[in-house]
Amino acid sequence: MRLKNLSVAVKIFLMLSLIFVSTLFPHSRILKVEAASASTGGYSTSTGSTDTAVTVNSLAQLQNAFNNGKHHIIVSGSISGGSSLTTLTFASTNWNTSTTDGARGCATALQNIQLKFSGEQLSTGTNIQNIVIKNITFYGNISDLQKLSGANTQPHGTGTNYEGLSFRRCTNVLVKNCTIYNTSDDLISFSLLSDYITVSYCHFYFSTSWLNMSPDPIWKWIGTNQALASERLAMVIGQNYTDSYTYGAGKFHVTMHHNWFGPNMKGRPLMRGFVHLYNNYFDNNPDSDGYNSDGYLQQQYNANQIGSGGVIYSESNYFYKTNQSTQIGFDDSTHTAYSYYEKNNSYVLTTGTSVTGASYPSSLPFPYTYSAKSTGSVPNDIQTNAGPK
Repeated sequence: MRLKNLSVAVKIFLMLSLIFVSTLFPHSRILKVEAASASTGGYSTSTGSTDTAVTVNSLAQLQNAFNNGKHHIIVSGSISGGSSLTTLTFASTNWNTSTTDGARGCATALQNIQLKFSGEQLSTGTNIQNIVIKNITFYGNISDLQKLSGANTQPHGTGTNYEGLSFRRCTNVLVKNCTIYNTSDDLISFSLLSDYITVSYCHFYFSTSWLNMSPDPIWKWIGTNQALASERLAMVIGQNYTDSYTYGAGKFHVTMHHNWFGPNMKGRPLMRGFVHLYNNYFDNNPDSDGYNSDGYLQQQYNANQIGSGGVIYSESNYFYKTNQSTQIGFDDSTHTAYSYYEKNNSYVLTTGTSVTGASYPSSLPFPYTYSAKSTGSVPNDIQTNAGPK
């Protein structure tokens, strides 16, 4: 009789606890986050596809798997998208619950290939959901990019729109153990009110060959012309103030943990979302300084940039030789809302000025379990464990 009463009491306690937590975090999908927090350490609860996997080792096989709507694709070996670049656009909810994975132990890489998950043509309020990308290296071939010309090097061109991974109107995304380098736009982006995202154990950088490319062609992304080698940007979260946490619809809940940013980064992540960063390694060694052979400034202009509408929590990150480690950069003079909190970050041999964050509040707003390590272990841990496995 006592056991039965105890069981009833436990059930009542759990129900009341869930009601209480749901009141604190009304947008957090508590049950799903708690179930998956041990594996993602962040906002994503994505489990990906349980379909039978199809393995591909050529561009034709990859495109065939995509055209046939295969939801679990394993990439084996290195595949090139060709000199004109290849973009696979996953543009409908038919792609809900999908996984693109690299075969373990075989140096999986996609060269000149962008995976673009884009729900921008879907009805308002509908996003592509439950996406997993892991264990793949994405990179651009420098000589192929140098040969692009005309419309390909102008706004919205093939070259100026080339990233490793792009997510637009996507919910519940996990990007894990990937390496992305030498793409001509940002390396990775999340935009158009994407939400519930975890990026972990990834490496984002640019090679010394990119930094010193010759010839260094002049392209136009948005605004003024710029040298290709000077476009060394890691990540964007939210494309403008209307596409931000504060000024948008309260989206862009993003966790970034145990990632390696650098070397040879010019700037970013640029964050307009509700972003939690912990145990990331911001590495600017060797620090790029001075001017390249064509007279363009090489110096890093920031490691982190907080944009209009961003709410940023930064803890136990390691900044090494970064310049202006965290900066504020608004879209215009009227949309200047932001919040920045930090604790336990390490700044080693950094230069320039950096914004100081407010102290963490006593009650944290993250509806998931995580454990931040001390920063002393971060550089070795990240350099050992980030990237494909």
